[in-house]
Amino acid sequence: MVIGGLMAFMLAARQEIVPALWLDLKGNITVAGRPVTPRITPGANRFRGQDGVTYNFSGQHGGVLFDDLPALKLTGSMTVSTWIYPRSYVNDGPGAQILFRGDDRCGYDTYWMVVEGDGTINFAVGNERDQQMKVKAELPLNRWTHITATFDVKTGELAMWFGDERVAYAHTSRRPFANLDPKQAPGVGIGNVQNNLGPHNQPFNGMLADLRLYPAVLTPEEAGFNGRPRVENP
Repeated sequence: MVIGGLMAFMLAARQEIVPALWLDLKGNITVAGRPVTPRITPGANRFRGQDGVTYNFSGQHGGVLFDDLPALKLTGSMTVSTWIYPRSYVNDGPGAQILFRGDDRCGYDTYWMVVEGDGTINFAVGNERDQQMKVKAELPLNRWTHITATFDVKTGELAMWFGDERVAYAHTSRRPFANLDPKQAPGVGIGNVQNNLGPHNQPFNGMLADLRLYPAVLTPEEAGFNGRPRVENP
């Protein structure tokens, strides 16, 4: 009974981890559990299907953009979880951003998930000396794939899953940093970089749903993978 009670307590505590950022299937957008209203710029839109809200990106411009809020300045462990449906790998820019935290400088970004022109999806962290480390895996087009990517600050482990299958793994001494340049439009972007008026444009061409960013290392199931996409095409 004591062991069972302890396990139940630990499970409950783990389930109570609040996402630092969540675009949920009900259409809510929260940062650290509080509702926020990001800027959804032309080229990005959302629609409500039978099973929930999906975000659609043109591949030319547009993104869901957030200020550099304190809860998004993650410097420790993290998990990114999302369903994505890419229609192409890259239409414009060096990569197609899924989730990005940085500013208008070239480099000096802290964490990001990006689709590259070589047909891979990459998850990376970077430090204040503009040194990065990433994991990557080949990404299929024109189908829904659930991506989970994690960074463990204690071990330096980076990992990526498609569904419940681990597809990439690495170790790094790099650690993400908190403070971006306040004069260079710092922030967080989904579907593009953080500033639609800046010098960079890295638009995603496709759809995503149920994007979550957690300040902890979680399994795919703990982070939202339920075995099938609860989303549909527009």
